[in-house]
Amino acid sequence: MSNNQYLPITIKTANWLDQHIVETKYGITWDISQSFKGPWRYYDEASMYAGASGIVKFYLELAKISGDQRYLDTAVAAGHELAARALAKEPQLDKAFSRYAFTTGLSGVAQALDWINQEHHESVFDDAITKILNGIVTDQKQDGSWSGQIGIVADGGTALLLRRLGSKYLIDGWQDALIKFGDYILAHKQVDEHGQSFYVGLDLKFVGGPIGKFNTGFPLGPSGVAFTLLKLAELTGENRFIDGTKGIREFYEYYNHGKGLLLPHYHPDTEHICYVGYCGGPVGTARYFYELAKQTDDAHAVDDFEAAIAGLERIQAPKKRSAGYWETDNYCCGTAGILQLFTGAYLVTNNQDYLKSAQQTATILVERATQNDRFAYWKQAFERKNPQNVTAALGFYDGAAGIASYLLQLGEVENGQLSTHRFIDDPYPAVWQQNL
Repeated sequence: MSNNQYLPITIKTANWLDQHIVETKYGITWDISQSFKGPWRYYDEASMYAGASGIVKFYLELAKISGDQRYLDTAVAAGHELAARALAKEPQLDKAFSRYAFTTGLSGVAQALDWINQEHHESVFDDAITKILNGIVTDQKQDGSWSGQIGIVADGGTALLLRRLGSKYLIDGWQDALIKFGDYILAHKQVDEHGQSFYVGLDLKFVGGPIGKFNTGFPLGPSGVAFTLLKLAELTGENRFIDGTKGIREFYEYYNHGKGLLLPHYHPDTEHICYVGYCGGPVGTARYFYELAKQTDDAHAVDDFEAAIAGLERIQAPKKRSAGYWETDNYCCGTAGILQLFTGAYLVTNNQDYLKSAQQTATILVERATQNDRFAYWKQAFERKNPQNVTAALGFYDGAAGIASYLLQLGEVENGQLSTHRFIDDPYPAVWQQNL
């Protein structure tokens, strides 16, 4: 048995998730109907964000660390249902930002099946993945987009998935599709009245946000779009994609005020709310600065990476709640995302302060868990504007699977033996490499 100190609580999390398993015609899935309370419909039970594709990631990691075959068996059974969804005629996930979105659409299904395939290969998984990837190429619009929304939550995530798996599954035309999409991104660069360059990753009308503003964060904002361009430049060697990122770092510096690098959630700002997490805060934007430092000679990128992390100190997260760090402990907008950032920062800097911060954050997560001798889960108010709606979500981005996964990851780092699956927009090392 592993000596990962977080293994006991993550096994209890798996026990709780097991209570929500539903058998299907082809395999299993998880009932996420109680993950959310609200007037709008929630994400699909197969999605990476809230459903089986993300939960599978947790089970695969738990299987590897615990050595217990039943967790792999659960992931494989879920894979059979995911493959059936993908192989259906005209497959579509409910409430996807775009058909081939990563967190909410079919690209996330393909990624989950590929992770399962690495541990337990089956031809049906190959068939489902290949169908999705071929669909991405053939369904690309003439202008180079898929949905017209370039953020990582939509077409940017589609491109990053195709970049990761296109060659592996021998998809015809995958590189041409990526170059075409890169040119589409470049055509949508904007400059404001202060001379600052930016990209709008997602029109906020699609998520009920304020009209005339845009999100400054990573998956919906300029830094995530620029991250995608960096990954396209890395693949193709074409400098125009690097050139397309110029001015984005400066945008964040220009509109930052105070210690650290922390921008309001929306721009232009009238609400004065700074998110902390992956979706809208420094947990996400730090990824861009780190990738920029890796790929270019931009001398300011490392400083901005450190400044983004310091932005958390400015609002005392994760110790203190705030308007942009409400009652959420999940990976997307809460504490587990902060843990992931501190752990990643330690991996790439070997700075012991980051490791200490990660450990303190993990302690907070454990203390906030609802648990007994058998089960563990986390109660949260997922919607910032409706704090009375408290639920205990199951998924990776929204709930228990993601929280438990990053606790496990820290435990592995503490033992110097990390081996994990990274998301397409997570630039930190997947395996243990000290003193990078």
